[in-house]
Amino acid sequence: MIGYSQELPTKPANGYTFPIGSKFTIELHPIDSTKFDYSIIKYEPFQELVDTWENDSIFKENGQKGTIEFCFCLSTSGDSDEEKEKNMKILLLMKNRTEHTLTYNSDIQTEVNGEFKETSNAGTFPGAKGTEMWPYMIHQIGLNGFKKMK
Repeated sequence: MIGYSQELPTKPANGYTFPIGSKFTIELHPIDSTKFDYSIIKYEPFQELVDTWENDSIFKENGQKGTIEFCFCLSTSGDSDEEKEKNMKILLLMKNRTEHTLTYNSDIQTEVNGEFKETSNAGTFPGAKGTEMWPYMIHQIGLNGFKKMK
């Protein structure tokens, strides 16, 4: 499912896909004692080039409890244009405003209209900001299978 083409909030589902240049907020919906579906409650295009290491200002300090905010974007670091070009990365930034430590599946599309391939991630922790990083282009990311970490 493509999350950004639907009215908000979306119906709870196991997962949605998001294009590079997306900032979105999801709300978890328990389906049993450990697994969650989620709905997208906020979505906006995000075309800023962020600093790979200094990006705490992406998310507001106080957000809606019980949600997870994401920013799927381009980033770079360095002083010169040459350094910045060489250090270009794809980031998935997240701020977990739930009380749960969560695992989830992430699938990435590295070629336009290509197949999605599973990629590893570190999960997300209550109250924490997390970062996933890739050194190659990703056109879309799918997030699904949210569940409490054992």
